[in-house]
Amino acid sequence: MSGGNLDALEKSTVDAYIATDRGEKQNPIPLDESERKLTKADFTYHKADNTFTCPGGQTLNQVRKSKEGVQVYQGSADVCAKCPYQPRCCESKKGEARTINTDDKEPLRQAMNAKMAKQASKDIYSRRKVIVEPVFRQLKNSGFRGFSVRGKEKVAGEFSLLCATHNIKIVSKPFLRE
Repeated sequence: MSGGNLDALEKSTVDAYIATDRGEKQNPIPLDESERKLTKADFTYHKADNTFTCPGGQTLNQVRKSKEGVQVYQGSADVCAKCPYQPRCCESKKGEARTINTDDKEPLRQAMNAKMAKQASKDIYSRRKVIVEPVFRQLKNSGFRGFSVRGKEKVAGEFSLLCATHNIKIVSKPFLRE
């Protein structure tokens, strides 16, 4: 889930419900009851000290930050080597410790994950498939595959034409049946 989008929504008054990526969602099967690989969601983020804690109890500290804002967190290879989760967690062929990548929008991402885990949020989000998705499907089935212009204003104009065309089709359907 895009941190930039979450940041923009945080600053607006929109009550948004955004699905999380698979690696961001808490797996319903506990680690001890399966042989699944560990995902980022299995690690706990601590906003106060900007660290992650792995299921084995190790703290992953920030070790680098790229110019693009990607933050890399890593623990100790010695601690990872002794961890019971190590075969399902660390994929380094050099024996390095597990890393977690994120950006400065991680607190927003964690808040959205917590919001989306609630049943009320799931109910609201499930309505999307009957309200919004059919429109996208109909536009795609009408031949739309991408914008043919560049620039925010031109794309907004083309999108307005698409929406108007879609609305005319919807409104004219009852008249076409008679």
